[in-house]
This record gives sequence, C-alpha cells and structure tokens, in this order.
Amino acid sequence: MDKVQRFFNPGEEQTEEQSGMMSEISGLSWDTRLKGFGLCLLVAVLLGIGSVIVYFLGNNLSGFAILYSVAVIFGLGSTIFLMGPMKQLKKMFDSSRLIATIVFLASIVMTLISALVIKSGILVLIFVIVQFLALGWYTISYIPFAR
Repeated sequence: MDKVQRFFNPGEEQTEEQSGMMSEISGLSWDTRLKGFGLCLLVAVLLGIGSVIVYFLGNNLSGFAILYSVAVIFGLGSTIFLMGPMKQLKKMFDSSRLIATIVFLASIVMTLISALVIKSGILVLIFVIVQFLALGWYTISYIPFAR
C-alpha cells in the first residue's frame, strides 16, 4: 500500500482488492484522486485569498462572504477525492463530530444570509469566525485524543 494512502487512512489497512474496488466505484485511480484533492485545495486557497482581496479593495461584503464560503466548501470537499463521497459523509456525521459538522454547515449558511439578506457586516464577521472555529474543531476531531 502506498505511504500517502496509509497517511490518509490511518488504522485502516486497505488491501489491493479494496483499493481496486474504490477505483472501480469512483472511476478514478489513486493518483487521479490525489490530483483532484490537490486541485480542489488549490481552488480553495485561491478563492480564500480572492475573498480577502474583494473585501479590502472593493469593500464588497457580499462578494467576500460568497467567495469565502465557497472556498471553505472546496477545502472540505477536497477530501471527497481521498475517501469518496459516502465515506466522507459518514465520517462528517459520525457522533464524534456531529455537532462540529452541524455548527460548521449552519455557520456557512448564516454567513451567506448575513451578507446577502440581512447585509450586516458585524454578523458576517461573527459567522466567518464561527466557520473558522467550527472547521478547526471538525479537523481536530480526526486526530485521536486531540479533543
């Protein structure tokens, strides 16, 4: 098994048969999935940087909220390439990270509502901070004994 694959699936020994089955189901080889992960993560970073630029140069709160939220979704979605969509959803809604997932997803929705409907800069800032903290909490939940 590839060292990178073991890193992303610690404690889960994957046989050649399972690896081949994942490639069959997704239609993507492990190398292609790694490239998809990297590309998605790059898009997330560029959108995140773009959101800050849009806000500071154009003072466009709605543009910032949309770009930032989409960047966060791309960042989270990048892991779908590594483990597949169903496994990702199962892990997201596992009891150990259910609250973090709900807070994270709700904060994305509230960020967009605050910017597009309510048009409140203070609320956007609060929900962006909540998004950041919830994503951190969610990420830490994957590290054994880190919570």
